[in-house]
Amino acid sequence: MSSAQRNAASCALQMDSCQKVMLLWLALVPLLVAGDPVVEYHAICDAGSTGTRLYVFALDLAAGKAESVFVKKTKPGLSSYVDDPKKAVAPLLQLLIEGSEKVPLDQRSKVPLLIFGTAGMRMLPKKKQDSIWASLIHVYEDKSYPFDRAHVIARTVSGDEEGLWAVLTTNFLTGRMGHDLLSHGSSAPLGLLDLGGSSTQIGIPSAAAAAKGINFSDGVMVKSYLGFGMTHIREEVRKESSDGTDSSCYMKGTPVDGRSGTGDGSLCRRLINRLLQQKSQTCRLESAHSEPCLGDLSSSALEAVQGSVDFFGVSGLTYVADFARWWASQQAPNHPATKAFLEAYPRPTLAELEAVIDLMCAGDYSWVDKQTQQKSTAHQFTAEDNAPYRCFQANYMLILLREIYGFPKDARKVTFALEASGEDLEWPLGALLHRRATFPAFPAPPPMNPAYGEL
Repeated sequence: MSSAQRNAASCALQMDSCQKVMLLWLALVPLLVAGDPVVEYHAICDAGSTGTRLYVFALDLAAGKAESVFVKKTKPGLSSYVDDPKKAVAPLLQLLIEGSEKVPLDQRSKVPLLIFGTAGMRMLPKKKQDSIWASLIHVYEDKSYPFDRAHVIARTVSGDEEGLWAVLTTNFLTGRMGHDLLSHGSSAPLGLLDLGGSSTQIGIPSAAAAAKGINFSDGVMVKSYLGFGMTHIREEVRKESSDGTDSSCYMKGTPVDGRSGTGDGSLCRRLINRLLQQKSQTCRLESAHSEPCLGDLSSSALEAVQGSVDFFGVSGLTYVADFARWWASQQAPNHPATKAFLEAYPRPTLAELEAVIDLMCAGDYSWVDKQTQQKSTAHQFTAEDNAPYRCFQANYMLILLREIYGFPKDARKVTFALEASGEDLEWPLGALLHRRATFPAFPAPPPMNPAYGEL
């Protein structure tokens, strides 16, 4: 064989080998891509009135899913440290360190942190809020702080923001929206109802979000009512009932400031409704009032509530409704009202809910008290500090849904739930998704704004 022939054979052999390598590489690329999804980790604190709950989310961009790899609450809430803000540092730092252990070590220092204060912080004077936020600088400066120091935002958020984010969470977890906030166009958008200790919110998505590709955050109507949470309203009714008529709002035998509960649900609802109507009228008369007045829903919002949109009722609404389910299933399982309610739960009509609440309130509190003393027998969402007030809270919930928001008494418009797709139906996930979609360079924060406590 000549030299030229040998060179040609060598080149052919090399080309054949290169082609095989290239073909093998092309075959492996899809497998490598599919087996190595892009996952981002994010930490966000819900700094509520009773405590601060840390969520650490793993956001799988390829699958369009989010998983909470860590959820834990520390008490009390940030607003409780108003007289000595520096005391808030140690428990918060410990919570962050604990949560960071669920993030791969090589990614911890890249995790952005959002700390958002809600109703408890909103009720404090602005200077006191700023003092608390300023004290948290010591958290991020501590050498044991586990996350990205360059990407921290800590501020008080509005109730409207909470409501918007909760709507986004609900529609993301139920498969109606992607992590980019764009509608899948697969189902009608869902509304969101939230009730806490200090405030309540209603969020109604735009009907346009039913169309594929529409940004879910556009056109969401949110009403947030500070001072109309379960705890705050109960205290208001207590002050207004110096004659003890609010005893009707507590189960029979419940000790209430030296009096005993009488468990008259109908009378209790009249008391609550009268107070709420008075507050609403006073608000409307104050023309310079900048806050929304309870019950001031627009005609389009009322149309959604009364027919075109279904809702999830979360947080306190579900805690209370589920307490009624728990009580009725054990104390009055054969009662017709219980049977109808249990068959429909978690989507009962307000009429079915009212019938069971009246049964529960008329029941003997001593049984609840005994059950609550042991974790194994207590209602899973009710501790000793809240059990005496479930009857009041249940009747307040009825008035809020029926008289204030205008939900039909015999329609199945509200599903009581705490989770969807295994994740909490709370606003933090929606806040993360909204921030990520709103700021393309996420997680880089905007410039520091001391007026809002951003760090």
